[in-house]
Amino acid sequence: MRRGIFLKLMKTFIFLLSLTLVIFTQIGCQKEEPVTRQQVLSEGFSLMDQGRWDEAISYFQDVLDHDPHYHVKLALASAYAGRAGIKIEQIYQFSVVKEVPVPKIEMKGLALDKQTSATLENLAKYLEHWNKIPDVQGKSRADILSALKTLENENEPGVRLYSAVLRIVNVKSTISQGVENFNLRLQSKKKICTQDLKPYVNWSGKVFESLILLTSDLELAFPEQKKNYEEIRVKIDDVVNQVSNLSWPVSNQCY
Repeated sequence: MRRGIFLKLMKTFIFLLSLTLVIFTQIGCQKEEPVTRQQVLSEGFSLMDQGRWDEAISYFQDVLDHDPHYHVKLALASAYAGRAGIKIEQIYQFSVVKEVPVPKIEMKGLALDKQTSATLENLAKYLEHWNKIPDVQGKSRADILSALKTLENENEPGVRLYSAVLRIVNVKSTISQGVENFNLRLQSKKKICTQDLKPYVNWSGKVFESLILLTSDLELAFPEQKKNYEEIRVKIDDVVNQVSNLSWPVSNQCY
């Protein structure tokens, strides 16, 4: 009797043990859910939210080495821009100017026609945009250039639009640095000479080159405006040709 009960208990135990092994085997054989790209990128975005820019850049670079998708490139470029101090709020501020107060010019005897008034209004709007563009120098500017390098050769409209925004920041920074250096040179000299002006011709060439790249970015971002951007590039090329064909005096002349 006892032996029969013992055998039944053993059979039950063996059955339960076998069932447990089968369950664990099935669990082990189940395929893990694939980790999505968004889940991978979220770890880097978390680092960005904490202001840990160096770690975020390193993380996204590692991801990019294995997954060269344009979403990853955008994430890496955003990390570079973030370390440079460029935030989404700043981009929105200088990308969108809803209402701009136009300064009124009141001078006795001065009558402005409609075209002149419209020109002043447009200048005021451009100035408002220009003042809102961040100005970055030094290491921050190097980060912007790294971000632009990351985004090159990607033709997705969203990528090119973000590239255009960063390129505008770079253009302003290039212009600001050139103007500042020129003013310092003027302050240190009583006269300005042709040898002082030549470096700024090369500097203007870099500005025009950036503007041409900017139109290419915008053309890919807004293909319906392709003709307009092509016309702008023609005008820029014309100015570049005029500058490059300037004849400099053989001897250094001062003014």
